[in-house]
This record gives sequence, C-alpha cells and structure tokens, in this order.
Amino acid sequence: MILFIGNMDRGRRSESAELLAIVFVGILLKLFAGRSSLTESGILLPGYDEYYHMRRILYTVNHFPGTLWFDSYLNYPYGFNITWPPLFDQISAALCLALGQQDHETIAAFVPVIIGSIAVAVVYYLVKELFGREVALLSAFMTILAPYYLLYTMLGAMDHHCLEVLMHLISLLFVVLAVTRSNKKYHFTVLAGIAMAALAYTWQGADVYLGIFLAYAAVKMTLDLKSGSSSKDVTTTLLAAYCIALILVLPFWNTPWMSPSFIGLAAMIFALSIMFALSRIVAGRNASWKAFLLGIVVLGLVFVILSQLTGGLFGVGGLIHSGLDYIWGGKMIGKIGEAEPLIYDSETFYQVVFSGLGLNLLFSLAALAAFVACIRRGVGAKKQGQILLFVWVVCTIVLTFGQSRFLYLSTISMGILISILFFFALGLIEGRMVEAGQRAPKWLAAGLLLILILPTLADTISFAENTPPAVDKDWHQALIWLKNNSDATSFYDNPDKNAEYSIMNWWDYGNWVLYISKRPVVANNFQAGVMDAAKFYLSEDEDDAIAVLDERGSRYILTDYKLIYSKLPAIAKWVNEDLNSYMRWEDQGSKIAVIPLQRLFNTTLARLYLFDAVGMGHFRLIYESATLLGESSAQGEVKVFEYVPGALIRVKASPGQRVGALLNMTSNQGRAFTYVNEASQNGDAFEMRVPYSTESRYETHAVGPYLIFAGNETGVNAQSLDVSESDVLGGNTIEIGFSRKLI
Repeated sequence: MILFIGNMDRGRRSESAELLAIVFVGILLKLFAGRSSLTESGILLPGYDEYYHMRRILYTVNHFPGTLWFDSYLNYPYGFNITWPPLFDQISAALCLALGQQDHETIAAFVPVIIGSIAVAVVYYLVKELFGREVALLSAFMTILAPYYLLYTMLGAMDHHCLEVLMHLISLLFVVLAVTRSNKKYHFTVLAGIAMAALAYTWQGADVYLGIFLAYAAVKMTLDLKSGSSSKDVTTTLLAAYCIALILVLPFWNTPWMSPSFIGLAAMIFALSIMFALSRIVAGRNASWKAFLLGIVVLGLVFVILSQLTGGLFGVGGLIHSGLDYIWGGKMIGKIGEAEPLIYDSETFYQVVFSGLGLNLLFSLAALAAFVACIRRGVGAKKQGQILLFVWVVCTIVLTFGQSRFLYLSTISMGILISILFFFALGLIEGRMVEAGQRAPKWLAAGLLLILILPTLADTISFAENTPPAVDKDWHQALIWLKNNSDATSFYDNPDKNAEYSIMNWWDYGNWVLYISKRPVVANNFQAGVMDAAKFYLSEDEDDAIAVLDERGSRYILTDYKLIYSKLPAIAKWVNEDLNSYMRWEDQGSKIAVIPLQRLFNTTLARLYLFDAVGMGHFRLIYESATLLGESSAQGEVKVFEYVPGALIRVKASPGQRVGALLNMTSNQGRAFTYVNEASQNGDAFEMRVPYSTESRYETHAVGPYLIFAGNETGVNAQSLDVSESDVLGGNTIEIGFSRKLI
C-alpha cells in the first residue's frame, strides 16, 4: 500500500525552471493585487503602517545607514520613540540608493514583491529537504496563493511583516538543514544563527518565533527519552544558533527595539541548557520520559515564583508575561482588529467556520494526522527535520488563534500541510485501488487537488481583485487639501524639534495625515496619543474639548463617517465608556437598527460631524469630501474643522431675553447648512463666540451676514452683522445694538 509519495520526481523536468515558473506567477499575482497603488499622481500605499515605513525609508535614504528613531511629528507635542527594528526600512533604502533613481517611493514599493518571491523559494527548499520535489512544488505554489501573506507582499505593501516572515522561514530552513545534513551541520547552524539575528533586527517580537525552536527541543528531548536516544546534537545545534544570534544583536542589546530579543535569546539559551541537563539526569537514572515533562512543569512553576519574588528575574518574567498577555490576553478586542484573537465570540466563530479559512483549518487538521503518519514511518535525520516542521506548523496555527495577524504566516503553513495531505491522500487512494485490482482514474489527482486548494484559491482571487488602498479617494483628497490649505510646519524631514501645531485625529488615520499632509498628529497607528484623542471626540463640553486641543497644540480636527457609524465602539472602549450609553440596538425583524441616544449627540464628535459645529464657538467646518453619506441629512464622508479663538459678540439686552446668532453657510461641495449659536448672560450683556467670519477665506463660507437676534414672547429684535476673519482669528470682541424690532 502506498501511504505517502515522498519521491515522485518523474521525468527530466528542470527543477529550476519549475520553481522559476511558480515564482514568476507569484510576481504577476503580487503586481496584480497591488495594481491600485500605482496612480497618475504617484504611489498610493494600500494600508496604514505602510505610510510610516515609507516615511522612515525616505528618511533613511537621506541619512543612510542611519534611520529615524525619534519623531516629533507623532504624539504631538511630546514626540515618540520608534521601536520598530530597522532592517526592512534599511534594505528598502539601500535598494533605492543602489538604483540611483529619484522616484524612491516607486522603487521601495517593489521591495515586498521581491521579499515575497524569495520566501516562495525558501518554502520550496524547506519542503523538498523533507518530502521531495513534488510536495515542495505544490507547497511553493500554495505559498504564492497564501491570501494573507499576499496582502503583505503585493506591490506597495510596505510593511516589515513580509521580511519578518522571510527571516523566520530562512532560520527554519537552516535549522532543518543543520538537523538533516550532518556533514554541513556547523555551516547551516551559523547561517541559522545569522537568520535569527536578522529576524530580531526586523521585528521586535522575534522571540515569539524563536521560541518555537525551544518548543521543538522540548518535544525532541521527550521523544529521545522515550526511544533511548541522545538529544546532544539538536541541543548543541540550537544552542550554537541562539548564541550566534545573541552575539550579533549584542551591539544594540540595551535599546528599546532590541532589548526584548536580547533578553529572550539569553533566556532561551538558559532554558535550553536547563532542559538538556534535566534530560541527561532523567536518562542517567533510567527514569520515565514522563519525569522529564514533570520536571519542566516544576521548573516552570519555580521560575514563576522566583520572577514574582525578584521583581521579574532580570526582566525575563515581565517579558514573558507581557508577551503572553499581548498575544493571548485578548486585550485588543474591540481596539485593534489585527491584534484580536481569531475567534473570541459567536460572530467571529461563524465568520471563521463558514469561510475558506475555516475549510483550510479543517484540511489542516486532517493534514496533521497525515503528517504524524509520515513521521512514524520516517527514519533517520529527515524524520527529525519532519518533527521540527510539525512543531512549527502547529505553533503557527496556535499563534493565529491568539492574534489573527499571524494569518500571514499560518496560511503558509496551512499551504504546506495541504500539500502533504494531497500526496498522502492520493497515495493512499491509489494504493487501495491497486490492491483492489483497479486503475486510478486520470481525473483523480486533479479533482482531489482542486477540492483541497479551492478555498485558498477563492480567497486569493477575492483578495487580489478587491485590494483598493485603504486611504480612499475622499480621505486622500481631504489630506491633500489640508496640506495645500494649511500653514506648512517645520522639521518634517528632520523631526527632532516640535513643529508649530498639530492635527487632532483618530489613531487609525494618523500615519495617513503625517505622510500625505505632512503635518504632526496627536494620535497615530502606534496608538500613541489615542487616549487624548478618545477624550476629545467623546467630550461633552466644549471647554473640555478645548482643554485637550490646547494641551496637544492642535489647530485642525479630522472627522469622518466611520468614526460614528463603525469606530465608535473602539473609541468608547479606549476610555472605558459604556457603548450602550451612546446608542441602543433595536430588533426590527429583518434587520437590527442602531438608535443613537442623546449622549451621542452631546459628544464633540457628533456636534462636529453631524451638526457642523452648531452651537460651538471655537470650531468651524472648512472642508468636506465629495462623497455625501447619510439618509436624512447627507454629510461629506470626511470633514476637516479648524480650531479658532472665535469672535466674541456682546449684545446688550434686557434680562429675560434669548439672544443668538444665525449664519447661512455653504460647504465647499455646495451643501447648504445653517450655523446657529445662543448667547449666555454675562453682567449687563449677552455673550457668544462665533467661529465663522463673513469673509470667504475657504470654499466653505458664509453666504451673507450674521443675523443677530434677541427677544422673548413679546417680540424679537434682529440685526445683520459682518464678522471679519481677523476678528475670528484674533478672538476680538464685537459690541452691537439693535436697529429694528420684529413682532
């Protein structure tokens, strides 16, 4: 019976030609998926973090090999220390310099495509070493289809995660080769250590991946104790690789961006040494392999106790606790989408189960069973390599359930598993048919393959066809308008000093504002400044909102449709406000209606976006984007407001009057709206601040003078009033009297 086809190398096909063909198809797919990034006006990057990477790359081009470590344009006015390791940005900058072109944005936009193509080759050689060329070719093909990795390796996807995955795959490949090829063990061990260090120079969370090798060592030592074998070779290989990586990261060991990896590597070296010593003790006393596992558990408990008593045990305890809490604590649910667990409620359960990803997870479970069967029938060094690969694929899938971001890695491991499952199942079916004296139909392999890859293929096609830049037309035009219609700020190219003012924005949009408008931001995609941004948008008193703006030096405020209609739950969660106090849900049979409550209308966010700052004295609408949204009262998708001192209008009127101002306005899109404000009594006069002048500074402007009114049930006095731009910007006081009476 044929249980697995591990050497299906048939014919004389060229291995390099086959691999190059797959890589070429992958390049075309990456270019097609990222086609929307190429516009007539230049590169439009697909996501959010890409914009900060591009900022850092362009800075590095001008300061090579130095890069940006502090940015005064973030978390204004405090600035922000960048803790992204620099390798991805430096590689991109180096390519720009090597090609010597001026259009560095376009050159850098191709770096993810190159990195993703190399990853395909790495997967091929990794799987070929353990399962043969046929499985390797299918695994390489599945890698180019891996939908979530495609999003990080398509044209314009300027994010370090593409290089993070590549460096991890390379380190895995070299450890496998060190295990399977004893004649070149030390060469591959050195290369593995270099790749591990490169991973640490790429991603601050490198320990998450490097710890997988430690998990493999624990599994390998357990199996060796069961079989009576020695674990010396695997221990020395991993110890040497870890030590090489530790030496290579040593120059930056105490920096915020490298210290977690340094501490992690040192801890792994120590843990691996303790595990090996424990395994030797267990073997020397002829104890059961279960004693080894029990010993690990006991040592783990001792470590936890010591870390509590010693305040973290040199930072290791805190690092492990914070890492586990970040990945598995679910702290980002409702705050950061990519950092949420894959499944955390009934809705996400159904989303995953009834999807292509759910089918792939199901196929992967079957593939793990096939994988175990292959390992059991394996012999020698390749079996040890297969055990490592098995531990790796399990860990990557487990990580994904902790945070969905790891789909960019686990979809690669699922592709490898599906490739193994295909040849295992095909061999099993063909073997059974041969035993029964039957010939396998010609369509069997094609049909089985189609069934297994169809969910991945469907997701890949969907992702490739529907990947428009997140910064859509409205946002992009709004930010270009802001850049062209606000005072330029200083130190953008060398952000070591504070600029003149900042933009108040929700953190999702921070990197866009910074890069496209070239203005400092309060909050950005590193969640810097997010608490103050949430406090501002949810403030229910104008003075409270102004206090936040003054502290943050903000002159302009950005709002959009999504802040109310989709992002409000996240805003409320950041400041521990009850979402149900802002809106309620009503079951209307065929749909669930969201009913806004009065508290929502009281927020600065709603008063700005929904009511164009009516009743407010320091905020004025100066721009709205072209797309009008909303059923009853259409609003521009994106709105820009200016924070101004406002002109103070003093109206002399007898007590018991209601005094107010009315101004007819038109937005830059031609949408008519009315600004209204009511005065409050102060001594012998009524006072109110107004943010709009009757001059036309912006396309959003008044269509006439203010109508100032005062009256009660006996009658109303009214008077027209022009307010200059200098009055508004200077906070000047205007005294008026009435000339006529309306009954």
